[in-house]
Amino acid sequence: MLFANAGNNQAYGIPFNWNADYANGKNYAEYDLLTHKKNDFYLIQKNQVIRFGLFGQGMKLYFEMSDGSFNLNGRRIEIEYIDEIAEVYHLTTNFADKDLITYKEAYADYNNVQGIQQSNLKSINFGYKTNYEKEGVQLFFQPIVSLPLDNESPFVEVKLTSNKSMNGHLVFKSRGIEVERFYAPLEANRAGQMNWTIK
Repeated sequence: MLFANAGNNQAYGIPFNWNADYANGKNYAEYDLLTHKKNDFYLIQKNQVIRFGLFGQGMKLYFEMSDGSFNLNGRRIEIEYIDEIAEVYHLTTNFADKDLITYKEAYADYNNVQGIQQSNLKSINFGYKTNYEKEGVQLFFQPIVSLPLDNESPFVEVKLTSNKSMNGHLVFKSRGIEVERFYAPLEANRAGQMNWTIK
């Protein structure tokens, strides 16, 4: 298991590679750690994954498949939604199934010269999407950790949709302590989205 080991694996080819730790103690990385052969994301054995995320640049950033909490280079990050009557929805303490997400954002500067255009990597991202249910409230929750490669600060993009209108706050915690909260009213069946700079 790459994320549980103390070792410092280096990414191959790009600053960060994705990795899935399996329950049997093995792992499946974007590039094989020994041969550097590229692996297929769609061949991840999702029912075996216990941790998923990125590694590289001396860092390990992942989430626990069991509850959805993030571990960002040794710091546990949790996200909650607190409604207008102080009901707490522990979004990252959610034991429902999760769909893995990872993608790279890139751009190309177009010029009129013939030949191959150079593409530039802008960010590498990972996270998941899931449904959270509590006492008749259904929340679609999608947190994505984004690592910009242009010296901007890393952030978490949160998408949240509720089956009921709610007038609450989105709360970000680090190691169980509230770091920041934002007023985040939700209109029934309409997605809300915000980016939180990781602190």
